[in-house]
Amino acid sequence: MAKRLPYWDNDRRIFPMTKTDYVKCGSKWVPVKQETSCISRNQTKYVLSKQGLPGERSHRLEKRNRYGHNEPYDTFSSIRCDGLKKSTWQVDFEQGNKNYIKLRNKHYYDKERYAKKKKNK
Repeated sequence: MAKRLPYWDNDRRIFPMTKTDYVKCGSKWVPVKQETSCISRNQTKYVLSKQGLPGERSHRLEKRNRYGHNEPYDTFSSIRCDGLKKSTWQVDFEQGNKNYIKLRNKHYYDKERYAKKKKNK
């Protein structure tokens, strides 16, 4: 049986991440495939690290959502060696913080409901 983590633990903070693959057509990048998944706070540190991927030409860290969160970066882009394929990982910290507040409120209301139920017995 797995240990239950408290709601404030970094592994319980869930952030939506979108990975988009691009292919170069002429001088433009055309999106080919897009995947969405949810990752923990600890995993965002690995996705948005300053180290590049093996076999890449260049990479870039940037902040697309300027006023939505206080993190230094939210997007990691990597261009492959041949220069024809590109991948972009974007973490939505704003939605992740909303998820965290929702979980925090649920924890508080569950705690209050349990205390009220215990008091009435």
